[in-house]
Amino acid sequence: MERLETIIIGAGLAGLSTALHLRSERRILERSAAPGGLATTLFEKGYGFDVTGHWLHMRDPDIKARIEPLVPMHEVERKSSIYAYDRFVAYPFQSNLKDVPYKERVECLMGAVEAHTRRVAGIPEPGAFGDFVLHHFGEGIAREFMFPYNTKLWGVAPNDISPAWCQRFVPVPDLRQIVEGCFTDVHHKAGYNASFSYPLKGGIGAFSTALAEAVGPIELSTEVARIHAGERWLETADGRRMAFRNMVSSMALPVLIDCIEDAPDEVRQAVTRLACTSVRYFNLGVGKKVLDGLHWVYLPDPKLDAYRIGSFSNAVPYMAPPGCTSLYVELANDREFEDEDALAGVLDVLSAIGPEVTRQDVEVFQAKTIEHAYVIYDHAYETARGTIMKYLESTGIMSIGRYGKWVYASMEDALMDGREAAARIDED
Repeated sequence: MERLETIIIGAGLAGLSTALHLRSERRILERSAAPGGLATTLFEKGYGFDVTGHWLHMRDPDIKARIEPLVPMHEVERKSSIYAYDRFVAYPFQSNLKDVPYKERVECLMGAVEAHTRRVAGIPEPGAFGDFVLHHFGEGIAREFMFPYNTKLWGVAPNDISPAWCQRFVPVPDLRQIVEGCFTDVHHKAGYNASFSYPLKGGIGAFSTALAEAVGPIELSTEVARIHAGERWLETADGRRMAFRNMVSSMALPVLIDCIEDAPDEVRQAVTRLACTSVRYFNLGVGKKVLDGLHWVYLPDPKLDAYRIGSFSNAVPYMAPPGCTSLYVELANDREFEDEDALAGVLDVLSAIGPEVTRQDVEVFQAKTIEHAYVIYDHAYETARGTIMKYLESTGIMSIGRYGKWVYASMEDALMDGREAAARIDED
Protein backbone atom coordinates (compact mmCIF):
# COMPACT_ATOMS: atom_id res chain seq x y z
CA MET A 1 0.00 0.00 0.00
CA GLU A 2 1.36 3.41 -1.02
CA ARG A 3 1.87 5.82 1.86
CA LEU A 4 1.25 9.47 1.07
CA GLU A 5 1.52 12.65 3.09
CA THR A 6 -1.61 14.30 1.59
CA ILE A 7 -4.28 13.06 -0.78
CA ILE A 8 -6.44 15.62 -2.56
CA ILE A 9 -9.67 14.16 -3.95
CA GLY A 10 -11.01 16.22 -6.85
CA ALA A 11 -9.24 18.45 -9.35
CA GLY A 12 -11.89 21.14 -9.44
CA LEU A 13 -11.00 24.66 -8.36
CA ALA A 14 -10.92 23.84 -4.64
CA GLY A 15 -8.63 20.84 -5.09
CA LEU A 16 -6.37 22.62 -7.58
CA SER A 17 -6.07 25.62 -5.26
CA THR A 18 -5.12 23.32 -2.38
CA ALA A 19 -2.32 21.82 -4.47
CA LEU A 20 -1.23 25.25 -5.71
CA HIS A 21 -0.83 26.62 -2.18
CA LEU A 22 0.48 23.46 -0.49
CA ARG A 23 4.22 23.32 0.17
CA SER A 24 4.41 19.65 1.14
CA GLU A 25 4.02 16.42 -0.82
CA ARG A 26 0.57 15.64 -2.25
CA ARG A 27 -1.29 13.39 -4.68
CA ILE A 28 -4.35 14.61 -6.64
CA LEU A 29 -7.02 12.10 -7.67
CA GLU A 30 -9.73 13.11 -10.17
CA ARG A 31 -12.49 10.80 -11.37
CA SER A 32 -13.03 12.66 -14.66
CA ALA A 33 -10.79 12.48 -17.70
CA ALA A 34 -9.89 16.19 -17.40
CA PRO A 35 -9.35 18.63 -14.52
CA GLY A 36 -11.63 21.55 -13.69
CA GLY A 37 -14.79 20.02 -12.25
CA LEU A 38 -17.66 22.26 -13.35
CA ALA A 39 -15.23 25.00 -14.45
CA THR A 40 -14.70 23.49 -17.90
CA THR A 41 -15.46 24.60 -21.46
CA LEU A 42 -16.41 22.70 -24.60
CA PHE A 43 -16.52 23.95 -28.18
CA GLU A 44 -18.77 22.79 -31.01
CA LYS A 45 -18.96 24.33 -34.48
CA GLY A 46 -17.02 27.34 -33.20
CA TYR A 47 -19.41 27.94 -30.27
CA GLY A 48 -17.95 27.83 -26.75
CA PHE A 49 -19.95 26.70 -23.71
CA ASP A 50 -19.09 26.65 -20.03
CA VAL A 51 -21.22 24.67 -17.60
CA THR A 52 -23.72 27.58 -17.43
CA GLY A 53 -22.38 30.95 -16.28
CA HIS A 54 -18.89 30.77 -14.79
CA TRP A 55 -17.90 34.39 -14.23
CA LEU A 56 -15.03 34.86 -11.80
CA HIS A 57 -15.49 37.59 -9.17
CA MET A 58 -12.07 38.34 -7.68
CA ARG A 59 -12.12 40.27 -4.41
CA ASP A 60 -9.32 38.69 -2.36
CA PRO A 61 -5.99 40.45 -3.10
CA ASP A 62 -3.86 37.41 -2.27
CA ILE A 63 -5.88 35.06 -4.48
CA LYS A 64 -5.85 37.60 -7.29
CA ALA A 65 -2.08 38.04 -7.07
CA ARG A 66 -1.55 34.27 -7.06
CA ILE A 67 -3.86 33.54 -9.98
CA GLU A 68 -3.32 36.46 -12.37
CA PRO A 69 0.17 35.38 -13.56
CA LEU A 70 -1.17 31.95 -14.54
CA VAL A 71 -3.75 32.98 -17.15
CA PRO A 72 -4.42 36.30 -18.95
CA MET A 73 -7.88 37.62 -18.07
CA HIS A 74 -10.45 40.15 -19.35
CA GLU A 75 -12.07 42.49 -16.84
CA VAL A 76 -15.72 42.76 -17.87
CA GLU A 77 -18.39 45.16 -16.60
CA ARG A 78 -21.66 43.38 -16.03
CA LYS A 79 -24.48 43.88 -18.54
CA SER A 80 -27.50 42.14 -17.08
CA SER A 81 -31.20 42.77 -16.87
CA ILE A 82 -34.57 41.32 -15.91
CA TYR A 83 -37.17 40.62 -18.58
CA ALA A 84 -40.67 41.24 -17.20
CA TYR A 85 -43.79 43.12 -18.23
CA ASP A 86 -42.64 42.70 -21.89
CA ARG A 87 -39.73 45.04 -21.18
CA PHE A 88 -36.33 45.18 -19.54
CA VAL A 89 -36.08 46.03 -15.84
CA ALA A 90 -32.60 46.84 -14.56
CA TYR A 91 -31.01 44.38 -12.15
CA PRO A 92 -31.23 44.21 -9.14
CA PHE A 93 -35.02 44.59 -9.23
CA GLN A 94 -35.28 46.01 -5.70
CA SER A 95 -32.89 48.84 -6.54
CA ASN A 96 -34.32 49.79 -9.96
CA LEU A 97 -38.08 50.18 -9.67
CA LYS A 98 -38.05 53.06 -12.16
CA ASP A 99 -38.36 50.47 -14.96
CA VAL A 100 -41.44 48.79 -13.43
CA PRO A 101 -44.92 49.78 -14.72
CA TYR A 102 -46.57 52.55 -12.68
CA LYS A 103 -49.18 50.47 -10.83
CA GLU A 104 -46.72 47.77 -9.78
CA ARG A 105 -44.06 50.37 -8.97
CA VAL A 106 -46.38 52.13 -6.52
CA GLU A 107 -47.26 48.79 -4.89
CA CYS A 108 -43.57 47.87 -4.60
CA LEU A 109 -42.69 51.22 -3.06
CA MET A 110 -45.60 51.16 -0.61
CA GLY A 111 -44.63 47.63 0.42
CA ALA A 112 -41.04 48.73 0.97
CA VAL A 113 -42.23 51.61 3.17
CA GLU A 114 -44.43 49.27 5.21
CA ALA A 115 -41.52 46.83 5.62
CA HIS A 116 -39.27 49.68 6.75
CA THR A 117 -41.88 50.72 9.32
CA ARG A 118 -42.05 47.18 10.70
CA ARG A 119 -38.27 46.99 11.00
CA VAL A 120 -38.13 50.35 12.79
CA ALA A 121 -40.73 49.00 15.21
CA GLY A 122 -38.22 46.31 16.18
CA ILE A 123 -39.66 43.23 14.51
CA PRO A 124 -36.78 40.69 14.64
CA GLU A 125 -35.03 39.19 11.61
CA PRO A 126 -37.08 36.16 10.46
CA GLY A 127 -35.75 32.64 9.99
CA ALA A 128 -37.40 31.77 6.68
CA PHE A 129 -36.40 33.20 3.31
CA GLY A 130 -39.92 34.24 2.29
CA ASP A 131 -40.36 36.15 5.53
CA PHE A 132 -36.87 37.62 5.09
CA VAL A 133 -37.94 39.02 1.69
CA LEU A 134 -41.11 40.52 3.17
CA HIS A 135 -39.11 41.89 6.11
CA HIS A 136 -36.60 43.74 3.92
CA PHE A 137 -38.44 44.44 0.66
CA GLY A 138 -42.17 44.29 1.33
CA GLU A 139 -45.04 42.53 -0.42
CA GLY A 140 -44.78 44.24 -3.82
CA ILE A 141 -41.16 43.39 -4.55
CA ALA A 142 -41.74 39.89 -3.15
CA ARG A 143 -44.72 39.29 -5.44
CA GLU A 144 -43.29 40.90 -8.57
CA PHE A 145 -39.81 39.36 -8.54
CA MET A 146 -38.38 37.72 -5.44
CA PHE A 147 -40.97 35.00 -4.93
CA PRO A 148 -41.52 33.87 -8.54
CA TYR A 149 -37.84 33.99 -9.51
CA ASN A 150 -36.56 32.15 -6.44
CA THR A 151 -39.31 29.53 -6.64
CA LYS A 152 -38.13 28.68 -10.14
CA LEU A 153 -34.48 28.70 -9.04
CA TRP A 154 -34.79 26.59 -5.87
CA GLY A 155 -37.81 24.48 -6.78
CA VAL A 156 -39.36 24.98 -3.34
CA ALA A 157 -41.58 27.59 -1.71
CA PRO A 158 -39.73 30.65 -0.33
CA ASN A 159 -40.51 29.80 3.29
CA ASP A 160 -39.17 26.25 2.88
CA ILE A 161 -35.62 27.63 2.92
CA SER A 162 -33.72 29.92 5.24
CA PRO A 163 -32.06 33.21 4.24
CA ALA A 164 -28.64 31.92 5.34
CA TRP A 165 -27.53 31.51 1.72
CA CYS A 166 -28.16 35.19 0.88
CA GLN A 167 -24.99 36.65 2.44
CA ARG A 168 -23.50 38.87 -0.29
CA PHE A 169 -25.59 37.33 -3.08
CA VAL A 170 -28.83 39.25 -2.51
CA PRO A 171 -28.39 43.05 -2.37
CA VAL A 172 -30.48 44.50 0.47
CA PRO A 173 -30.95 48.24 -0.16
CA ASP A 174 -32.32 50.47 2.57
CA LEU A 175 -35.53 52.46 2.04
CA ARG A 176 -33.72 55.52 0.71
CA GLN A 177 -31.96 53.43 -1.93
CA ILE A 178 -35.23 51.80 -2.96
CA VAL A 179 -36.84 55.24 -3.32
CA GLU A 180 -33.85 56.54 -5.31
CA GLY A 181 -34.21 53.51 -7.58
CA CYS A 182 -37.75 54.62 -8.42
CA PHE A 183 -36.43 57.73 -10.14
CA THR A 184 -32.73 57.24 -11.02
CA ASP A 185 -30.26 54.55 -12.08
CA VAL A 186 -27.80 55.39 -9.30
CA HIS A 187 -27.96 51.81 -7.96
CA HIS A 188 -27.90 50.12 -11.36
CA LYS A 189 -24.56 48.42 -10.58
CA ALA A 190 -25.51 47.14 -7.11
CA GLY A 191 -24.57 43.58 -6.19
CA TYR A 192 -21.47 41.45 -5.79
CA ASN A 193 -21.29 40.66 -9.53
CA ALA A 194 -21.06 44.18 -10.98
CA SER A 195 -17.86 43.11 -12.74
CA PHE A 196 -16.07 39.84 -13.38
CA SER A 197 -12.89 38.31 -14.80
CA TYR A 198 -12.74 35.87 -17.70
CA PRO A 199 -9.87 34.29 -19.69
CA LEU A 200 -8.68 36.05 -22.84
CA LYS A 201 -9.13 32.76 -24.70
CA GLY A 202 -10.37 29.23 -24.13
CA GLY A 203 -13.38 29.92 -21.90
CA ILE A 204 -13.37 29.32 -18.15
CA GLY A 205 -11.79 25.95 -18.92
CA ALA A 206 -8.57 27.79 -19.75
CA PHE A 207 -8.51 28.99 -16.15
CA SER A 208 -8.77 25.43 -14.80
CA THR A 209 -6.21 24.18 -17.31
CA ALA A 210 -3.73 26.84 -16.22
CA LEU A 211 -4.18 25.88 -12.57
CA ALA A 212 -3.75 22.20 -13.42
CA GLU A 213 -0.54 22.87 -15.34
CA ALA A 214 0.81 24.89 -12.42
CA VAL A 215 0.28 22.11 -9.86
CA GLY A 216 1.80 19.28 -11.91
CA PRO A 217 0.68 15.66 -12.39
CA ILE A 218 -2.93 14.70 -11.63
CA GLU A 219 -4.20 11.12 -11.60
CA LEU A 220 -7.17 11.47 -13.96
CA SER A 221 -9.95 8.90 -14.45
CA THR A 222 -9.33 7.75 -10.88
CA GLU A 223 -12.46 7.28 -8.82
CA VAL A 224 -12.37 6.86 -5.05
CA ALA A 225 -14.53 3.92 -4.02
CA ARG A 226 -13.82 3.42 -0.31
CA ILE A 227 -12.29 5.39 2.54
CA HIS A 228 -11.48 4.24 6.06
CA ALA A 229 -11.14 7.37 8.16
CA GLY A 230 -9.90 5.58 11.27
CA GLU A 231 -7.23 3.49 9.55
CA ARG A 232 -6.30 6.37 7.17
CA TRP A 233 -6.54 4.66 3.80
CA LEU A 234 -8.59 4.90 0.64
CA GLU A 235 -9.26 2.46 -2.16
CA THR A 236 -9.80 3.43 -5.79
CA ALA A 237 -12.36 1.86 -8.09
CA ASP A 238 -9.59 -0.20 -9.73
CA GLY A 239 -8.59 -1.72 -6.38
CA ARG A 240 -5.48 0.29 -5.42
CA ARG A 241 -5.05 1.26 -1.77
CA MET A 242 -3.28 4.38 -0.57
CA ALA A 243 -2.53 5.32 3.02
CA PHE A 244 -2.65 9.00 3.90
CA ARG A 245 -1.79 11.35 6.71
CA ASN A 246 -3.95 14.23 5.43
CA MET A 247 -7.00 14.16 3.18
CA VAL A 248 -8.65 17.10 1.40
CA SER A 249 -11.84 16.26 -0.48
CA SER A 250 -13.98 18.36 -2.77
CA MET A 251 -16.39 15.53 -3.57
CA ALA A 252 -20.03 16.38 -2.94
CA LEU A 253 -20.58 15.90 0.80
CA PRO A 254 -23.13 13.05 0.46
CA VAL A 255 -20.78 11.21 -1.92
CA LEU A 256 -17.85 11.57 0.47
CA ILE A 257 -19.80 10.18 3.44
CA ASP A 258 -21.08 7.32 1.29
CA CYS A 259 -17.44 6.38 0.59
CA ILE A 260 -16.38 6.46 4.27
CA GLU A 261 -17.15 2.94 5.39
CA ASP A 262 -16.58 3.61 9.10
CA ALA A 263 -18.80 6.71 9.24
CA PRO A 264 -21.23 6.40 12.18
CA ASP A 265 -24.96 5.88 11.66
CA GLU A 266 -25.90 9.34 12.92
CA VAL A 267 -23.71 10.89 10.20
CA ARG A 268 -25.26 8.68 7.52
CA GLN A 269 -28.69 9.68 8.76
CA ALA A 270 -27.69 13.35 8.60
CA VAL A 271 -26.73 12.91 4.93
CA THR A 272 -30.29 11.84 4.12
CA ARG A 273 -31.46 15.26 5.31
CA LEU A 274 -29.20 17.21 2.91
CA ALA A 275 -30.96 18.55 -0.17
CA CYS A 276 -29.92 20.23 -3.39
CA THR A 277 -31.31 21.03 -6.80
CA SER A 278 -30.18 19.50 -10.03
CA VAL A 279 -30.27 21.95 -12.92
CA ARG A 280 -31.37 21.11 -16.42
CA TYR A 281 -29.83 23.54 -18.90
CA PHE A 282 -29.42 24.10 -22.61
CA ASN A 283 -26.38 25.18 -24.59
CA LEU A 284 -27.49 27.04 -27.71
CA GLY A 285 -25.42 28.17 -30.64
CA VAL A 286 -27.53 30.75 -32.48
CA GLY A 287 -26.56 31.95 -35.95
CA LYS A 288 -27.25 35.63 -35.26
CA LYS A 289 -26.71 38.25 -32.57
CA VAL A 290 -29.30 37.96 -29.79
CA LEU A 291 -30.02 39.06 -26.22
CA ASP A 292 -29.40 42.72 -27.06
CA GLY A 293 -25.73 42.49 -26.04
CA LEU A 294 -26.58 41.45 -22.47
CA HIS A 295 -24.47 38.94 -20.55
CA TRP A 296 -27.45 37.41 -18.77
CA VAL A 297 -31.17 38.02 -18.25
CA TYR A 298 -33.37 36.95 -15.33
CA LEU A 299 -36.83 35.57 -16.16
CA PRO A 300 -39.21 35.73 -13.17
CA ASP A 301 -42.36 35.08 -15.25
CA PRO A 302 -43.87 31.79 -13.92
CA LYS A 303 -45.19 30.97 -17.40
CA LEU A 304 -41.63 30.56 -18.74
CA ASP A 305 -39.77 27.31 -18.11
CA ALA A 306 -36.39 29.08 -17.94
CA TYR A 307 -35.32 31.28 -15.03
CA ARG A 308 -32.18 32.73 -16.65
CA ILE A 309 -30.60 33.07 -20.09
CA GLY A 310 -26.95 34.02 -20.41
CA SER A 311 -24.55 34.67 -23.27
CA PHE A 312 -20.87 33.81 -23.17
CA SER A 313 -20.15 35.53 -26.48
CA ASN A 314 -21.82 38.81 -25.51
CA ALA A 315 -19.22 39.06 -22.74
CA VAL A 316 -16.25 37.63 -24.68
CA PRO A 317 -16.80 37.51 -28.47
CA TYR A 318 -14.42 34.60 -29.15
CA MET A 319 -17.01 32.23 -27.64
CA ALA A 320 -19.03 32.27 -30.89
CA PRO A 321 -18.37 32.68 -34.63
CA PRO A 322 -18.61 36.28 -35.93
CA GLY A 323 -22.20 37.51 -36.01
CA CYS A 324 -23.40 34.59 -33.85
CA THR A 325 -24.19 33.99 -30.16
CA SER A 326 -23.44 31.23 -27.67
CA LEU A 327 -26.06 30.94 -24.93
CA TYR A 328 -26.79 28.98 -21.80
CA VAL A 329 -30.38 28.57 -20.60
CA GLU A 330 -31.09 27.51 -17.00
CA LEU A 331 -34.42 25.77 -16.55
CA ALA A 332 -36.87 25.92 -13.67
CA ASN A 333 -36.74 23.40 -10.84
CA ASP A 334 -40.38 23.72 -9.79
CA ARG A 335 -41.97 21.84 -12.73
CA GLU A 336 -41.71 19.15 -15.37
CA PHE A 337 -41.36 20.13 -19.02
CA GLU A 338 -40.42 18.81 -22.43
CA ASP A 339 -37.13 20.15 -23.77
CA GLU A 340 -38.58 21.29 -27.09
CA ASP A 341 -41.44 23.11 -25.35
CA ALA A 342 -38.99 24.88 -23.05
CA LEU A 343 -36.80 25.76 -26.03
CA ALA A 344 -39.80 27.21 -27.89
CA GLY A 345 -40.47 29.51 -24.92
CA VAL A 346 -36.84 30.62 -24.88
CA LEU A 347 -36.92 31.42 -28.60
CA ASP A 348 -40.07 33.47 -28.03
CA VAL A 349 -38.26 35.51 -25.35
CA LEU A 350 -35.22 36.03 -27.57
CA SER A 351 -37.50 37.14 -30.41
CA ALA A 352 -39.32 39.58 -28.12
CA ILE A 353 -36.01 41.07 -27.01
CA GLY A 354 -34.46 41.44 -30.47
CA PRO A 355 -34.61 39.99 -33.97
CA GLU A 356 -36.79 36.93 -34.51
CA VAL A 357 -35.07 33.67 -33.59
CA THR A 358 -36.47 30.43 -35.02
CA ARG A 359 -35.55 26.79 -34.45
CA GLN A 360 -33.66 26.92 -37.77
CA ASP A 361 -31.38 29.62 -36.34
CA VAL A 362 -30.20 27.22 -33.62
CA GLU A 363 -27.03 25.65 -35.00
CA VAL A 364 -26.05 23.89 -31.78
CA PHE A 365 -28.51 22.48 -29.23
CA GLN A 366 -27.31 20.54 -26.19
CA ALA A 367 -29.51 19.57 -23.24
CA LYS A 368 -27.50 18.84 -20.09
CA THR A 369 -27.95 18.34 -16.34
CA ILE A 370 -25.86 19.40 -13.34
CA GLU A 371 -26.48 16.74 -10.69
CA HIS A 372 -25.47 18.89 -7.72
CA ALA A 373 -26.32 22.51 -8.52
CA TYR A 374 -27.75 24.65 -5.70
CA VAL A 375 -27.53 23.50 -2.09
CA ILE A 376 -30.97 23.96 -0.51
CA TYR A 377 -30.81 25.73 2.84
CA ASP A 378 -33.99 24.14 4.15
CA HIS A 379 -34.90 23.91 7.82
CA ALA A 380 -32.98 20.64 8.33
CA TYR A 381 -29.82 22.09 6.76
CA GLU A 382 -27.95 23.59 9.72
CA THR A 383 -28.33 20.58 12.03
CA ALA A 384 -27.64 17.98 9.36
CA ARG A 385 -24.62 19.73 7.90
CA GLY A 386 -23.30 20.55 11.37
CA THR A 387 -23.40 16.88 12.39
CA ILE A 388 -21.46 15.84 9.29
CA MET A 389 -18.84 18.58 9.46
CA LYS A 390 -18.24 17.97 13.17
CA TYR A 391 -17.58 14.30 12.42
CA LEU A 392 -15.21 15.10 9.56
CA GLU A 393 -13.34 17.56 11.75
CA SER A 394 -12.85 14.80 14.32
CA THR A 395 -11.30 12.56 11.64
CA GLY A 396 -9.04 15.28 10.22
CA ILE A 397 -10.62 14.97 6.79
CA MET A 398 -11.12 18.41 5.23
CA SER A 399 -14.18 18.68 2.96
CA ILE A 400 -13.98 21.88 0.92
CA GLY A 401 -15.45 23.69 -2.07
CA ARG A 402 -19.06 24.46 -2.92
CA TYR A 403 -20.26 20.87 -2.71
CA GLY A 404 -17.65 19.57 -0.30
CA LYS A 405 -18.68 22.21 2.26
CA TRP A 406 -22.30 22.00 1.02
CA VAL A 407 -22.77 25.77 0.69
CA TYR A 408 -23.85 28.40 -1.81
CA ALA A 409 -20.55 29.90 -2.91
CA SER A 410 -18.55 31.37 -5.77
CA MET A 411 -15.52 30.13 -7.71
CA GLU A 412 -13.27 32.42 -5.70
CA ASP A 413 -14.66 30.92 -2.49
CA ALA A 414 -13.46 27.52 -3.74
CA LEU A 415 -9.99 28.96 -4.37
CA MET A 416 -9.95 30.46 -0.88
CA ASP A 417 -11.03 27.12 0.62
CA GLY A 418 -8.03 25.48 -1.03
CA ARG A 419 -5.69 28.11 0.33
CA GLU A 420 -7.06 27.59 3.84
CA ALA A 421 -6.78 23.80 3.62
CA ALA A 422 -3.16 24.05 2.46
CA ALA A 423 -2.32 26.42 5.30
CA ARG A 424 -3.76 24.02 7.87
CA ILE A 425 -1.69 21.15 6.51
CA ASP A 426 1.52 23.14 6.23
CA GLU A 427 1.14 24.44 9.79
CA ASP A 428 0.62 20.95 11.19
